[in-house]
Amino acid sequence: MFYDHWKKIALSLTAFFWASCDNSPNEAPMYGAPPCDSSHCMDAPESSDASGAQSSSSEAAKPESSSSEFFNPPVYGDEPVFGESSSSEVTCVPMDSSVVYFAEDYSADTKKMWKEEEAKHDAVDKIDSITPTLGETPLCLEQLRMELDMFVALYGAPTIINNAVDSCSDGTIRPSEEYARFLKMKEEWEANKPALEEELKKVYEDKMKEIEKRINKCLSGEADE
Repeated sequence: MFYDHWKKIALSLTAFFWASCDNSPNEAPMYGAPPCDSSHCMDAPESSDASGAQSSSSEAAKPESSSSEFFNPPVYGDEPVFGESSSSEVTCVPMDSSVVYFAEDYSADTKKMWKEEEAKHDAVDKIDSITPTLGETPLCLEQLRMELDMFVALYGAPTIINNAVDSCSDGTIRPSEEYARFLKMKEEWEANKPALEEELKKVYEDKMKEIEKRINKCLSGEADE
């Protein structure tokens, strides 16, 4: 009976030993453990937990881009765009506006003609002031007055610039091409105006001297040449 008892114990120990040997190849190798011989060790199955941990670790090691919130991922063929575009095309549309001017106002030759007409007008006033003092008005003086008092057209047809300004998408108002040329011409005219004023003054004085000479000849009884 004692023998049977130890026999059962021996069998139990033997079974436990073989069970432990059968389970050892299925255990996952420890990190850092030396490689097993292929004839004695089986490949350890991949652990989902381990792969997940490695993936999480690699993702955590990647540096985050500081500008990722301003970056729009491009599609194929497109350039990357960071934030909103800083440049945009400005478009302009004509406005319902007109500018009217007389070309004669910006002509030196026309200004000189006006100065001569101004001298003639002043000479007529002078003749009218002399006539009442005369007992008899010389014929040449009457003819001279009629000549000086003739109507002369000083202005031609006005120039009209339609759609003179444009309204642009950036909120500005810009002159049209035609109006811009007029503004440049006007600027140059204003720059040269002081020199022209001196020249016009001489034109007036010369014309008045010419008319006064003719008036004096009539008053002296000389024939008007």
